[in-house]
Amino acid sequence: MAEVNILGINASYDIRGENAVLLCPPHPEMGGSRFDIRLERIADELRKAGYSTLRFDYGKPFRMGKGEVEDARKCILHLRARHAHVGLLGYSFGSVVASNISEHCDALVLISPLRKIDSIELVNYNVPKLVIYAKNDQIVPLEESRDIVEWLRPEHSLELDTDHFYFGKFDVLSRNVREFFDSIMPEE
Repeated sequence: MAEVNILGINASYDIRGENAVLLCPPHPEMGGSRFDIRLERIADELRKAGYSTLRFDYGKPFRMGKGEVEDARKCILHLRARHAHVGLLGYSFGSVVASNISEHCDALVLISPLRKIDSIELVNYNVPKLVIYAKNDQIVPLEESRDIVEWLRPEHSLELDTDHFYFGKFDVLSRNVREFFDSIMPEE
């Protein structure tokens, strides 16, 4: 894995195959970074399956979501220039960020998406989607998660019996993400 800087954005880039996935971290003001345990576990699962992965840190200072979307856009365009197929994943705040750049991806995974946070809102581009949400999420209430799923109309959705942090569910979370990308992105 290489530590890289993409137009001022610090990132961890592991090149494995022609298919790549960009992973957008949770809220930087709440400790979110490319080293988020959920993103690390998902990236490990994807790498084992031959995917290249890119995890990044949002630039500083915090720019109320708009700047973080631009950081993610720089990263996905970096991947698009280097890989045949690009998947996109976001967790929590990162899911809203990811949705805003999903016109640049071949497949999208949103984990615990929110309708709005800071100055950005969830966007529904026409791209194959998997939405994963937690039954006992203390940040996104269950009914709101179900409403978001109904609005997004993803190809697949998964409700897990856990909370916003998915502790105890990392394996099922990672496996479902990999299986979704496998089903959408062609084998090399």
